Amino acid sequence: MLPWVERPILDVDLDRPAASRFADMPRDALAAGQRLLGAVTESIPKKARVLAQAVRLRTLNRFHAEIVGLANQVRADWRDVTLANISYDLLLATFGCSTVVLPTPNGPVVARNMDWWPEDILAQASYLVRHFRKGVLQFANAGWPGATGVVTGLSGRGFAIVLNAVIGPEGHSRLGYPVLLHLRRVLEDAADFDSARRMLCEQRLTVSALLTLAGRENHQRVVIERTPTRYAERWPKEDEPLIATNDYRLLFRPETHAAGPEIYQSTCSRYEALCAFFADHRPDRDVSDESLLYRLTDERVIQGITAQHIIMRPRSLATRLFVPRRLL
Repeated sequence: MLPWVERPILDVDLDRPAASRFADMPRDALAAGQRLLGAVTESIPKKARVLAQAVRLRTLNRFHAEIVGLANQVRADWRDVTLANISYDLLLATFGCSTVVLPTPNGPVVARNMDWWPEDILAQASYLVRHFRKGVLQFANAGWPGATGVVTGLSGRGFAIVLNAVIGPEGHSRLGYPVLLHLRRVLEDAADFDSARRMLCEQRLTVSALLTLAGRENHQRVVIERTPTRYAERWPKEDEPLIATNDYRLLFRPETHAAGPEIYQSTCSRYEALCAFFADHRPDRDVSDESLLYRLTDERVIQGITAQHIIMRPRSLATRLFVPRRLL
């Protein structure tokens, strides 16, 4: 039996009013989202609730109507839904992730593990949520009901964005834009790969992040290493695989972490394992989703808190979301 299970797809019509946009979502999906929201809310300090209003102001109310609509569907306080959507900024140490982008005859393929706690509740709440406007795909989010922000997403304009966690020396910026909400904004607003790249480089962020961006063409592959105010772009050499785990490689020297969360202790070993797995990859050969999934679920890459496996092919606008079978 395969160690992964593909998750269902949910479609959202962005032409509907935000207040009723999620009214037709399946009850079991909403129930799973409620459980996840409860788990995330418990992990966020109560005093952080005052930040919800600050997020609303910082984002100029861009997402507020959608968040309120979601909150009404799951009978939750909009402030809790808001905080869940900035959980990366608040709970950085509980995120991980391993990402590889390979050149193929059909353009780049992105394969990644999303490591996040609580992994079992997240896996059970995971859905591929596709957003349409006038019947045209705007973006797909490998997320869960209630995820306004994006961790792993594909734009209908032919580029994919992946977030990997990293701890940087600048700490938090009160003037920065929440990371998950900025990724949502880029998926919706950027016209193409180059526009997305500028938005990911230039925006002041709340916290540090590693942002992998892949377009339709094999030369459109880059990891953007971010602190709240600085960035560096790490491009692959010609047709080499592009790999990211949880440390800087340009802005700062990579570190081996002997203490702290598992994801930071293993970042270098996961990076080395992925390099070894794809050392012989050739850009004139396609690679199947199944072969990528076997690499993502290898014991040298998968983590105890791995909750999702995602495969994205920006040229064909194909996205598939899987979760570890053991978590269901």
